[in-house]
Amino acid sequence: MRAIHQHHDTDATSTETRAMSEAPSPWLAVRVIFSVGAAVLLLVGSFLEWAGGTDGSALAVQSYWELHAGTAAFFSSAGLVTAITGAVIILGLAFKGGWLTRFAGAVALVAFTLVVIQLGRAGSLDTLQDVGIGLWLVLAGGVLALIGGFFPTTRVVAASTAVEDTDRDDTTTHAHD
Repeated sequence: MRAIHQHHDTDATSTETRAMSEAPSPWLAVRVIFSVGAAVLLLVGSFLEWAGGTDGSALAVQSYWELHAGTAAFFSSAGLVTAITGAVIILGLAFKGGWLTRFAGAVALVAFTLVVIQLGRAGSLDTLQDVGIGLWLVLAGGVLALIGGFFPTTRVVAASTAVEDTDRDDTTTHAHD
């Protein structure tokens, strides 16, 4: 008795994609512009009026948590906190993840919020015009830093390689006795 078997060998092609390298992202320029802008806003805002004619550089650091904290020298002022935050935003450009820039932006937003809460508690906040221009710049800088920290600095450059089966024998027929 004779048996005939057929074997089929199909040519297989597969594509493999691997990350080959990192290249600068086109969004890097946006991140740098936002971060530098945020740092400038925070630094300038630290020396302008925050509330009641008092600059942030003269307002005591206790103004974040106490009513009527008074004034202080620059190195113990609320403005020093926001000035340091501006410097940290610039430092955040050294890291590709953007986490430090976002963190500094969040600190600036918290600083703005705490001062506004204390103004409200003290009865000094009747309208939004009672908030000084410096404090508004701190808010704008914090928002700008928070947004800028989400832009990527690098992108992954991928390469695709195709692997193909070079066996050309599609069908083999053989017989057994």
